[in-house]
Amino acid sequence: MRKSTWLTCALGTVLLATPALAQMKQNAPPGRSDSLTEMERQRRNPGPPSVPMQNRDGATADEIEARGVRDWLMQAKAAIGRGQLGQANEFLERAETRMLSRSTEPDRAGQPAAWPRLSAISGAREALRNRDRNGAMQQIEMALGGA
Repeated sequence: MRKSTWLTCALGTVLLATPALAQMKQNAPPGRSDSLTEMERQRRNPGPPSVPMQNRDGATADEIEARGVRDWLMQAKAAIGRGQLGQANEFLERAETRMLSRSTEPDRAGQPAAWPRLSAISGAREALRNRDRNGAMQQIEMALGGA
């Protein structure tokens, strides 16, 4: 009697855990564990965020002595060279934010910023989302040309 109780309990545990394990496997492509993967997973499964890789990349960026857009773009290039695409995305986001944090006349405050350099940074982020390192590097070079 005691054995059958344990076996029933073990079988019940396996049956309850199977859907969760299947979902984890579906959301984690092999060989990809970075903040870009976390962002993709969050888009598919909205809910309470769990983004330790993005937090790590943000903390790393906080430690860097970047003073302006050019510094963030150079950091992004270096991160792509090291194969750290999530970190590169964080640096590009900071460069983009720095550009968008601008002073402007009150009557123009509602107009979106539209500069070629800003478009190149946005293009670099899109290339990173598509795992296109060369495309991202080309876009960063275009943005640096406008620096």
